[in-house]
Amino acid sequence: MDAKKTIDYSNLKEKLAELDARSFQRAERACRMSADATPDITYSSAFRARLAAEALGVEFAEVSSLDLATYTTITAMVLNFLLKSLGEEIQPKS
Repeated sequence: MDAKKTIDYSNLKEKLAELDARSFQRAERACRMSADATPDITYSSAFRARLAAEALGVEFAEVSSLDLATYTTITAMVLNFLLKSLGEEIQPKS
């Protein structure tokens, strides 16, 4: 039996902040080319996993082969990152 795959994602938030719009577009294009029909790509777990993989400098296959708990944690962290600025826009800090 293979050892359980792990990825250090402790700095994921910081690494996501380093990405630019081209990273978003590459991840979206890859998902659309693989027939991901999610209307808003932000809600596709494959899209979020691709962004995480790019941010962390690992292959998408490494992220997608993680155990379910780790995979959902990582993809939820990416979703939180993507939606945070929208929340701040709607409800600015006073």
